[in-house]
Amino acid sequence: MTKFRLDIEYDYDFFLAGIACHEKDYRLCWAVNTALGLEMERCSPLEINLKKEEKPAVFTMYMYENMENDTACYIVNNRSDRGLLIPEQKQVDCFFVAKGPFGKQEEERMLLEIKNIPFVLTAFALIPGE
Repeated sequence: MTKFRLDIEYDYDFFLAGIACHEKDYRLCWAVNTALGLEMERCSPLEINLKKEEKPAVFTMYMYENMENDTACYIVNNRSDRGLLIPEQKQVDCFFVAKGPFGKQEEERMLLEIKNIPFVLTAFALIPGE
């Protein structure tokens, strides 16, 4: 019997960055809004069952959507009182996600602007699936 192997390459159409800072998420959101000229606002939190517990973990989230440019930006907290959203990224306090037709230069500019925020300890691009 012949065996077939299915290799799938995912095409991620978003930019993902990890941010480490000691400020509250709302302060980070304000600073990112100022640095990138966005208008992110707090939206419904992300609720995920990390374990078979009764209560889900709640991760605060901020969102900005621009329908004219077909872009959206999010800040998602990596920490909740029940654990980490992405346990492999323990050093990350928040994730910055930008969806839309962004090129490499625009992604690098966004990352540099976030790194230049005074209370951000570090920010780095993350490649999903690796």
